[in-house]
Amino acid sequence: MTTPADLAPLAVAIHRLRLRDLVDLFVERVAMASWTIRGGRVTEHAVVLREGAAVRRDGRLVSADGLDRTVLAGLLDIPARPLPATPWPGFVPPPAVETLPIHPGLDVTLRWWWTWAAVIRDGAVAEIRRPQLLDVEAADGQRRLTVWPAAPGADLTLSSAPHAAPRPGRVDVLLAPTAATVFVHELLGHPLESDALLAGGSPWAGSFGETLLPLPLDLDDDPTRDDLPGAFTADDEGVPAAPRPLLRGGELVGALTDRAGGAAFGSGGGNARRASCHLPPRPRMSNLILGAPDGASVPPREEARLEVLRFAAGTLEPRFGLLLLAVREGWELRRGERHRPVGGFTLVADARAARDGLVAAGGPAEASAEPGWCGKDGDVVPTGGMSPWLLVRGMEIR
Repeated sequence: MTTPADLAPLAVAIHRLRLRDLVDLFVERVAMASWTIRGGRVTEHAVVLREGAAVRRDGRLVSADGLDRTVLAGLLDIPARPLPATPWPGFVPPPAVETLPIHPGLDVTLRWWWTWAAVIRDGAVAEIRRPQLLDVEAADGQRRLTVWPAAPGADLTLSSAPHAAPRPGRVDVLLAPTAATVFVHELLGHPLESDALLAGGSPWAGSFGETLLPLPLDLDDDPTRDDLPGAFTADDEGVPAAPRPLLRGGELVGALTDRAGGAAFGSGGGNARRASCHLPPRPRMSNLILGAPDGASVPPREEARLEVLRFAAGTLEPRFGLLLLAVREGWELRRGERHRPVGGFTLVADARAARDGLVAAGGPAEASAEPGWCGKDGDVVPTGGMSPWLLVRGMEIR
């Protein structure tokens, strides 16, 4: 296996050239495999191997497929001769289909990823390791994402979602941990990415040092949680991975930053991620961990009329500050008891109203791969999270 020491001659050679305005060189290798399962049998199988590199220089990013010396020299705008031959790591083979979760009676597509990357900057090498991932997708678009091999107890089950919707109107909602992670991801995660804060596109801009939540909750973004899909050993600018405190006791104490944002917020970066080598790094979430030190020991079920188990999608619309959460699976509640399965509708709230409506947290916190794939302006990266049950008042059913 290639180590950072194997890449050191390349890093030293580039550093000795003293290239003007060079920020970094990013290199990447990716293996992807897919299986289409129909009637319990594999009907299609494909494996794709790709590699590429990107150079940031003077505010510009140039990228290309391939990792040979000619490709790297072209990106650096130098002759190939000064660059040494470099032993890149071998591709990891995909898992045997016999080890994968085949859902009897359900047609699914399975997708597996392995990635390796490194950042060369200022004569040094930062290797980036991420967990292997497995994505399970049903024909109706339902998906489950997990690290691979899956941890014991990982939820990869797929089921038909109910389509009955409750009556429109305002409602108090109990969010199961898998749904609560999506709520937190959209309401707090994206708005605390430094580019959104600096551009004025976050409802929480200007709130540092203030009590942001009505509950004394702690929130961290933790890329070191290698049991969750957003894990990495270093971010895509080469900053070593470390938990990033965002809230302490409900007070806003931090932001998700790349190197540029870190200069503005005094944090030094560490949250830069790239959807591929052909896209620039941006401040993004990894695994959001919500803690409720003073939370109740049981979920506050009796106070809710609706229990949401899973969201199909979520977004915070920045222009109007609206939180939109598409409910895939849930229950109407009566006196704290499940009454009727529901799904296929949207919960809507103003961001500040949703924040102020967060009135209780309880029950055991659970880790999950939700929301899974996270898109931002078309750039998609894997994420995970952990949350207790949450009670949110005054959301609107549409």
